[in-house]
Amino acid sequence: MPIATNEILAARLRIDMSEKIAELEPDKNPLTVLTKKMKRTRTVHNPKFNWLEQELGARWDAINNGAGYLDSDTKIVVDNGAYFRVNDVVKVPRTGETLLVQAIDPDGDNANELQIKRSLGTVAAAALVDNDPMVIIGNLNKEGGKLRSILTREPVEKYNYTQILRTPVGVTRTLEATKTYGPKPMSWYRHIDGINHAVDLERAMWFGERALETEDGKPKRAMGGILEFANENVFDVSSSTLTEQSFIEWLEDVFRYGSKEKILFSAARLCTHIDLWSLGKLKTMSKDKTYGVGIKEYVSSHGTLYVVKHHLFEGAVYGGMGVVLDMDNVAYCPLDGADTKLLTNRQDNDEDGQKDEYLTEAGLEVRLPKTHATIKGVA
Repeated sequence: MPIATNEILAARLRIDMSEKIAELEPDKNPLTVLTKKMKRTRTVHNPKFNWLEQELGARWDAINNGAGYLDSDTKIVVDNGAYFRVNDVVKVPRTGETLLVQAIDPDGDNANELQIKRSLGTVAAAALVDNDPMVIIGNLNKEGGKLRSILTREPVEKYNYTQILRTPVGVTRTLEATKTYGPKPMSWYRHIDGINHAVDLERAMWFGERALETEDGKPKRAMGGILEFANENVFDVSSSTLTEQSFIEWLEDVFRYGSKEKILFSAARLCTHIDLWSLGKLKTMSKDKTYGVGIKEYVSSHGTLYVVKHHLFEGAVYGGMGVVLDMDNVAYCPLDGADTKLLTNRQDNDEDGQKDEYLTEAGLEVRLPKTHATIKGVA
């Protein structure tokens, strides 16, 4: 007869705690909970794991010349000459002028310089200023012309590491045998340190910085967190007063790319602002439908924000912060077979007590930074 699980030593069994630990106090680690419960999980098979990001061709650029240009200048320097091709039609929104690109790097000494025809159409040429936005609106080609130059943007490879997190818990045999109020000591400490382990994982997923160290010749890997990857769309209000109008204007950028439903993980102070603006209008969602995490729904013309108060956003810097995540581009990445487990009986054979250990090896995948956003400096 085959050997069953009840016929081997209990010390050889691993207790899978991934789901259970996420449910202990879900408001303390909402990112971990939501990535698991929303099935935003990708099992990886290497402690260094990779993904590819593909963006469409860039359309927006800007003038890069402190002195600006006269309305008669036909050579201009931009931030990113690689965005352009000959015969691109470019609009300057501030002045309404349309430009035609005639050459890239016309003098062979500056890849960001364009030779342009001014005033393509009826709008007269006007002076250009530094940082003037420009948008490529299409291209213009002659009858019977040859094929345009090919401009293809290759996918960009990104990577992160899995990080090993360990939280031991233990009691002596004497304490476990002693009558105490409440739960048995080992059960109670398992509960408390299960929460601590979940919070450690949550902090790493938010604040971690990707790093690879060695100790005694063995690698020690730290995962990069949300704040390291989602860093392209930052709204800093530290030098101004956050108003509902400026918040809604920021949402134009928040929902420019990606999903029209995103989650705002918010410090308490930002939650207060949103509550005061939307008193009586915010919709509180049932915790049965949100996996135990408190969520409110903020609806705008740009998209829907699901607002989650995050208790780990605290202190002088993080206490004025909120992070919007497009959950379609976030994945929790445990190493195969190494998602959170409770390993029992980790004590030495001659030790008069019991030691258990929570162990997780996992990382985080954060794709397409432009689909996420950060607000900071909320007073």
